[in-house]
Amino acid sequence: MPNHHPNLQRLDRLENYLRQDPENPHLLGDAFEAALQAGELARAEFHLRHAQSLHLNAPAWQVREAHWLMAQSRWDEADQHLRALVSDANTPAAAHPALAQDLAYVALRRGDFATGLAQLAPSMDAVAANEPIEPSLQVLWLRLLHRLHRHADAMAWATARWQAQQLHYEAAGVASLIALDADDGGLSLQWADHALRHDEQQLEALVARATLALGQTNAALSRTLLNRALQQNANDGRTLSALGFTELLELHLDAARTRFEQAVQSMPSHIGTWHGLGWTLLLQGDLQAARQAFDTALALDRNFGESHGGLAVVQAMLGQRAEAEQSIERAVRLDRAGVSAHYAQAVLRGEARDMQAIRRLATRLLGGRAALTGHDMLDVLQRAMPAMKSPGNEG
Repeated sequence: MPNHHPNLQRLDRLENYLRQDPENPHLLGDAFEAALQAGELARAEFHLRHAQSLHLNAPAWQVREAHWLMAQSRWDEADQHLRALVSDANTPAAAHPALAQDLAYVALRRGDFATGLAQLAPSMDAVAANEPIEPSLQVLWLRLLHRLHRHADAMAWATARWQAQQLHYEAAGVASLIALDADDGGLSLQWADHALRHDEQQLEALVARATLALGQTNAALSRTLLNRALQQNANDGRTLSALGFTELLELHLDAARTRFEQAVQSMPSHIGTWHGLGWTLLLQGDLQAARQAFDTALALDRNFGESHGGLAVVQAMLGQRAEAEQSIERAVRLDRAGVSAHYAQAVLRGEARDMQAIRRLATRLLGGRAALTGHDMLDVLQRAMPAMKSPGNEG
């Protein structure tokens, strides 16, 4: 059966030409690129090795080998290969900006965000907001800033380009999630909707828009958007965590627990996801496991009131009055408006020990102050998701 995928059709056509002219370097290069675009890595390697056997060792072919390694997620080897090219005197100066972008992308995928940003900073800092920048470079720059939690810098950069009508829609999608983490729900909504109008699969925009929907207690819309995101990257921690909160809002506790447990596997330092897991376990009546979840959140950051408050509720439910009172005192000192600490006090007074009352608290935490700003969303989500490990959340 013939394959009608355009990239594969082009690859088949180029390989047919190559059979008639097997040593044509331009045909070889085109066939390699077509194979890579079609995801035909074995065919790409065939052309790569053929070129090497013909001693076509120009920098262009060395770059192609790096791209072939990157296509296989062989990030350490790709990094070494690219660095060798940068230091090679035979590499033309005109190739260096593209090599810097490749190195920055590899650094992102290796989790070395500071190195990636340093690769791009000299060239990015030299471009004015009203000057065009390639979309993939805008996306990469914003994702690196996001991973480094440099929300203010990212927001300033994206806002300036947005005002100059130079922010690409995919970059606006990335910016929408950064805006959410920077507690600017208005811009988050504007950028997410803009991105999704142009590309309904833009990952960060899907997660941002779904989280805003969750803040409005619109679990149906949240679930629809997050399921679309999971189709692209089933292991994206940010998406899984947001889906866990959606399940928790609807009190689908088994499903919420599964999602949160999946999310903390890929985002073990993600405090808000540990909160979500803790509340889910508490609602299931698994108090010891809930305590472990809140203890984990506290080990990551002892200066967040809702972690102490969640632990206080568990301690109060376990009848550990002295420990609960200490946790309440810490929680209130850090956040006088924290809901969990006040609920723990109610448990200690004997006013709220039954599961229905706890479920009402969970609903209040998740949606009681629902609106379209980060400040009005659940306390947990405000702090929850600054560190995406994934988007596809990484491309």
